Amino acid sequence: MSTAKTATRTAFAAIAAAAVFLPATAASAQETEIPEEGWEYSEKWDFVRDEYTAEFQADVDDALATQFGDWTFDNSLEAVRLQNYYIDGANETPVQRKFRADFWVNETGEGFETAVYLPGGITPGVQDLTDGGEYDAHYLLQCRADDTECESTELADGTVVAYTTDGTYVEAAAFYPDGSASWSWWGAFEGPLQVTPDDVTSLVLDLSTEPVWHALEND
Repeated sequence: MSTAKTATRTAFAAIAAAAVFLPATAASAQETEIPEEGWEYSEKWDFVRDEYTAEFQADVDDALATQFGDWTFDNSLEAVRLQNYYIDGANETPVQRKFRADFWVNETGEGFETAVYLPGGITPGVQDLTDGGEYDAHYLLQCRADDTECESTELADGTVVAYTTDGTYVEAAAFYPDGSASWSWWGAFEGPLQVTPDDVTSLVLDLSTEPVWHALEND
């Protein structure tokens, strides 16, 4: 990735140094074989809401209240099980499995999405598309030519934290050693973006992936 894309390491390094979050513990759930290339399609993960998505919803609500206490949020998509299709570019299966919840910020008019992923079909880090390479859906983040910052760093516990931004959006993810991931995209539709990459990376680090592991354990 180009030097120009990684110019703001100081603030991001401060997040990495301060982060004390551990990856989700999923010993019992990991008795299930994790398919490296992605999961088979399942009706159980096709726009389903249950006690496990409610657990994730509560986690997101708590994280938002803690980090953005002066703002209020409209929950435009209540937490739900979803699958990302066509990650191999051709077939509906394999898929990535996730929980997702979306919001609007009442005070700023910005919108954002949050998600936590099971391992399977995910490549950690940021795909570099600045030279016009072919899109790879196994990556949750892509660095494009019009982005102004693309950053990735590994924490002491092995978690990889990454983000991209062009000033109108921030997309960030945390990739944990157990293979799971937490993710958010935050965008402005009018006026300057009111959050920073530090804000969004801190949010994803505050989203536990345990709810998706609980769901897998009990499927």
